[in-house]
Parts: sequence; structure tokens; C-alpha cells
Amino acid sequence: MRRMPARAKAELAAYGASAAALTYVPSMDLLPAHATVAAVSGGCVWWLYRKVKTGDFRKAIRTAQKVLGPVTGGAVYAVSAYTPGRPWWEPVLALGWGAGMAAALPVTRASWSPADATTAAAVYPPGFAGLVMRLWAEAEVAPGTWLENIEQLVSPAHPDFAADIVAPASKPVPRIDLVDAAAAFGVPTACVDVQEKPNTGPGRVQLTVTPTRVRSGGLESVWAERVAQAGGAIPGSSIVRVERHEAHGQIPARGMILAEVPPGQVARVNHAQLCTAFGVKASELRLVAESDGGSQVLVTLYESSPLTGMRPATRELLTPDADGYWVLGTAHDGTDVEARLFDEKGAVHGYVVGVTGSGKTVVIVLGLAAQANAGAVSWLASLDPDAQLAAAGQYIDRQGAGRAYAARATRAAVALMTIRGEINKEVGHDFSPASPYPLLVLNLDEFNGLCDDSPAGQEIAQNAVYIAERGRKYGVGILFAGQMLDLARIGGDRSLREQTRSGTGVVLRTVSGISDRQATEGMLPDGVTLPTIPTVVGGGLSLEDRMNGVTVAARGQSTAGMGHVLTGGSAPRMMRALYVHLPKDGSGHNLEEIFPEGGTVNTLTDREIEALAAMGDLYGDWDSPVDDYATDGEGSRGNGGMPAIPAFLAPASAPAAKPKKTTVKDQILAVVDWEMTAKEIREQVDAAAGTVRNALSDLVAEGKLTQVDHGLYAPAGRDTQAAVEQDIQKPGDGRLPDGVNGELLVQAADLIITTQFGSHSMLQRKLRIGFALAGRVMDALEQLGIVGPADGGKARDVLVKPDAADDVLRELRADFALAADD
Repeated sequence: MRRMPARAKAELAAYGASAAALTYVPSMDLLPAHATVAAVSGGCVWWLYRKVKTGDFRKAIRTAQKVLGPVTGGAVYAVSAYTPGRPWWEPVLALGWGAGMAAALPVTRASWSPADATTAAAVYPPGFAGLVMRLWAEAEVAPGTWLENIEQLVSPAHPDFAADIVAPASKPVPRIDLVDAAAAFGVPTACVDVQEKPNTGPGRVQLTVTPTRVRSGGLESVWAERVAQAGGAIPGSSIVRVERHEAHGQIPARGMILAEVPPGQVARVNHAQLCTAFGVKASELRLVAESDGGSQVLVTLYESSPLTGMRPATRELLTPDADGYWVLGTAHDGTDVEARLFDEKGAVHGYVVGVTGSGKTVVIVLGLAAQANAGAVSWLASLDPDAQLAAAGQYIDRQGAGRAYAARATRAAVALMTIRGEINKEVGHDFSPASPYPLLVLNLDEFNGLCDDSPAGQEIAQNAVYIAERGRKYGVGILFAGQMLDLARIGGDRSLREQTRSGTGVVLRTVSGISDRQATEGMLPDGVTLPTIPTVVGGGLSLEDRMNGVTVAARGQSTAGMGHVLTGGSAPRMMRALYVHLPKDGSGHNLEEIFPEGGTVNTLTDREIEALAAMGDLYGDWDSPVDDYATDGEGSRGNGGMPAIPAFLAPASAPAAKPKKTTVKDQILAVVDWEMTAKEIREQVDAAAGTVRNALSDLVAEGKLTQVDHGLYAPAGRDTQAAVEQDIQKPGDGRLPDGVNGELLVQAADLIITTQFGSHSMLQRKLRIGFALAGRVMDALEQLGIVGPADGGKARDVLVKPDAADDVLRELRADFALAADD
């Protein structure tokens, strides 16, 4: 039995003083005393009357216990005051009243109950359990009861818990008012539940308090009120199944709800509304809703965003299996997200949509690595030069930038389809892993920008449509990439969309204010909307923070690589792409770990290259200068030696080229193909001298021309003779072009002198190197006097005869300190 509280002692003293006063005061004719007693007693009776009128019997009894002293004391005072004189029983009655109130004190006051040793415990256990027990005792929700078996339901960081309410022996737990219980813990009433405990009597019941988790008993009503009603997040839906999974590895704890709409309806999900229905923010990326495209929806609510971890890319993950599947990233539930290179019908197409900083380049590089590991040939063309894509370019067949480059790449791919059509006839089947030629994937970055109104842009669009609609059976796939896709501009009809949707689509963070359906040009399945990917997760200031005076915003985690993937037109899956180290600070990359071991570069077969060359050197130097794309009287295009596509290859509905307005700047760019003085330029441009001078200054400022010296200009991005002499040094001074070493140079020289064939593409195939590196090797051989200068896409002249090969190679090995061949 614990010590008597101070309040109980004070109340006992008040009863003693009141009993002494009742012995003498009522017999005295003191009107103020009579009025005070009448006011106190009457007020208590009125208070009790109001409680009885509410119909709450429990509260009425508790109020009666509290006013028992004042009311009965008032009655004793009234009897003594009404009786004339001072009979002997008046003191006895007053003292008896005082003794009775003192004896009833533990019953009338829940603050002290010495008869109940369990609730009299003065010390609570430490931690969360002790706090809950103390709050329950102090709230007096059910006097005489206490809590046992307190268990936190979510995690130590969450206040959700379950506990047993226990009554004294042989007594039941009184009826619990959920409002009072919620007030005891400071949570909404809907978060509190009291249920009978299985296999126990009425002396023990279960209390559940879930302020951060919707309790299972009330989920149906919450779903009906916030989700399923007309205009709700999933109109007309009902819950089929509910499951909860604890945290596992990097996957946070989560609750899963399977819901469905009536037969004959298609489930439509408003992700933003669904988040508010469960009290979470869409920007937290904690809630994922997946539809099967029919009547069912799976809703997963995580304790925290499941996509904050990054999974490194490996060569094993990026090597496709026999069916063409490879691992692109990790889904929100920790499972692999796969993309596909080919299926039973041939090559598959795809698309990647995402703004700058969303991880688009990483996804493209992952695809290039998967293509290389599958033995496929990759061609990559982008609108503008990109250092990160250029780093990947050394591991693939061809990589370049600009509309002219992209036009030539698509033109060669279209021509290749005809060549492969003949091969298909010979082997008796369309493209498959057993075909005698490799899969070719044409990757076009910033596709909308490439397809402008210029003749080159129109040709890219025309060829891309042709490849997307007909290239699958020839083993030619195409990947569209950009900040958004506008297929309508290139004649993107339903057939083109269906062909592209059959492959793999990746939708990352898109342009602000543009919906995912707009960004993907309707390539999403009908009725599907994607949650918006924010710039960061967990950063910024909430409205509550601002009201609390917080001024320093937390730095969130970047969402680069987070997005949604659709394979074969299936329902989208929320995922994060594998991580590839592609720094922008020049600190190096790890691409050698994900591309084929040894740096092997896949190329077309010799038969294909020879056939392309026979059709007008379609596999030549795609970086050669472009004069104009206007059609001349012979029906060919003046495009740097590259002929037009044969008529039987061009689509029937090829768009007519719009006339191009020639400006002074256009004339200058067409004239300046090497170092030229301002005077030489003015003589060939039809404009006033001042206009030409101003145009030259503008072109230099725009980066389209380089001012080599005062009054001397050269094309931007093209090596001048001085630059060539500086960058490509003769052996012996220890300096060679980037990526070229002495051993590679000797192998190339041996190959060219022996075959007497100075072919750029031949070096690619025989040495298994990329197109760009083969060009640098050929330039170095030119400086050594082994081959002649470049002549468009033609093979270079070999300046060393076969009988002098031994002497030349011996000198090269000596210059580079290489051991002689055995």
C-alpha cells in the first residue's frame, strides 16, 4: 500500500473541519453561513442533475461520487439548522458524517486507491511501455485497470501499439469510451480500437492504437469513404485482400491492399487522390498503385520510400538471357525489372523519356552495354555532342552527333534491311538468335530535336518510321530517347505506336507541367497514369515546418534513375535503374566493368559491310562534311558523297522537303571547309563586306566557326592543319592520339600493309575496336606515311609496299620499344 497522497490528506482535513463546524454553526443565526452552504450544496445537485440528463450512466456515477461530500454535508447542516435548540444528537450526527466521508474517500476519489495494490504501483518501466502505462493511469479512462503486454506494431520510431487492458481479480474491464481512450494518448478517435481478447474472460481486453496506420477493423469504411466513392481515387472499387509485410533487407515495412471494380468495368486510379486518402504526400514516393489493365489494382503503402537505395550495374546483370531479357533496375518491391532486346517476332523497339538530370543518359548506357553483351551492334546518334555518351562510344560500333550523322545512320540501317532480306531468303527464316548476322540497335537521343524541318531532319523522321514499322524481322531495332516524344510530327500513326509499345518503355522524371501521357505521345496503355517523380525525395520545408519557424530546408535525395518501366505494353512498374558511374567532373567512369570483357566491339558482318559499300559507301565516314541536302537534277542529294536511298527502299509516303532559305551565315558555313582568310570568304559570299564581317563575328560567338588567327577562320570542331600536327605526333616523342598505343598502331600497320587495303571499317572488324578509335589510328598512320589522306568514305591509299613491311614494322617496334614477333 502506497503512501497517502497530499490531496487525500487535504480532503481528510477538510472533512474534519467541516464536521466540527456542523456541530455549532447550524444552531447559530448566521445568514451568510446558511447562504454559502445552500449555494454549494445546490450547485452540486445541479451539476449531478446535468450529468444524469446526458444519459451517460458511468459519468453520472463518477459525478455522484465526487459531490457526495458537499451534498450530504448540506443535508446535515439543513437538519441541524431547522431543529430548534441544540439537541444531543446534532454533534453525534456531524461527527458521524465526517467519519463516514473519511472512510469513503478511496471510493469517491480515483486519485488514491490503497485497496488496489496493482494500480498503486508508483514506478513505471522505462521507455515506451512505461510512458503508455503512465498516460493510461493518469487519464482515468477506466479506474482500477492497468495495461500489460505493450507491443509497438510498426517500429520503435512509430507510436502504433497494442496492449491488454487488465481489471482487478474477479472484476470485468468496464466499458471503454473510445473518445476518452483517444484523448489519453492524443490521437484521433478513429485510430483507437478495443476488442475482446480470444481465450480470456471479461477481465482482459485488447487495446489497439494506430495513429500512423489505418487499423484493419476500419479499413473498409475508410476505403468506402475516401477511395471507392464517385469521384474518388478508384471509383467503384472494393477490398479483396489485405496483407502486411515487415521490413526485409532494403525494403521498408509495407501494407498491401488488393482491390477490384465490378465486372465489366476498368479500374482507373488517381494516384494523387489515393495518397491523400491514406494521409501521405505523393512526393514521398511511399505509395504505389499497380493496375493489371483490367479490374484489379494492387496498392502498396511503404513506411518510407523504397527507391532510395542504388544498385550497382554489373556485366552479369546486363547480359541478356536466351529470350533477350536483361536487368534494367530494381522495382519498388526489390524484384528485378527487366528489359528486352528481341522476342519471337524479331528485334524490339523502345523509348526512354526524361528531362536533363533524370537519369536518361544512364538508362541509354545500360542499354548499350546490354546490346554489346548480347553480341549486338549498336549505333548511337544524338543531337548535340555529349561527353558521357562519347565515353560509351568507344565500346560500340558507331557513335556521333548532329543531324547529318543521324541521317546517315538511319539511311544505312534502312539499306541494311534490304541486304538482310536477301539473307533471310537464303536461310529460310526472319531474324532470330540463329541468324547469320547480329542484331542492330539504332539509338537516337533527343529524337524530337533531330527531326526538325531541315531536309536532314525530315530524312531522319522518314527513316525512323520505316525502321520502326518494318525493321523487326530484319533484326534492326530502334530506341527513341528525349525529354518528350512527339511522334505525330514524324507521321507517328497507330501502327508506329503499337510497334514501339511492344518493346520496353522507360519514363523517368518528365518536364514540369507536362503529363506522362503527353510526354510519351500516348504510348502508355489506356487508362494508365503514372505518379509524378519529384526532383528529390525528403527535401524542402513542409507547411508545418514553416509555421513552426523552420528556415533551413533539409536536402533531399536525388531521384535520378527513378521512374516507370513498361515491357511489351504491360502495366508500368515503379523502379530505379541500375547505377553506372558517369561523373561530369572528369574523374573517370567504370564502363569497362559492364561492357564485354577485353573491350570487344561488335560490328556488322563482312558481307553486310561490303554490300553497303557497293550501294554507295553507306558504311563510310559519317562525319564527313555536308554541303547541302537539296535534291539536284540527277535525283541524288549533295550530302558529302552519300547517295540518296534507293527508290525501292524509301517509304511510299515520304514527306516533301521544304525549301530552305539561305542566309549569309549559311553561305559562310558552306564556304568555310578549311582555314580561310576573311578576304577569301568575302569573295565567295554574295553579301556586303560589312555584313560578312558581322556574320563571321556572330558565327565565332555561336561556336560554329573558330578564329585561328587575326582574319583567319576555320570550321568549329574540325582539326586545322596546325591542330593535326599538334595532336597527332609521330612516334618517338611518346605522344599518340587518345586511345592509341604503340602495339595497336603496329597491328594496324601490319594489317594494312599486308592486305594493301586502307579501309577504316576493315580496321574496326579485324582489330575489334570502335569506329572513332579506328579513325584516330588511321590518322596516326597517315602521319607516319603509311596511308594517304582521307577521301570521303573511300579506302585510303596504302603508301608502303608489301616487300617493305618488315622494315617498316621493325622501325615502329623499335620506336615504341616493343618486342619483335617470333
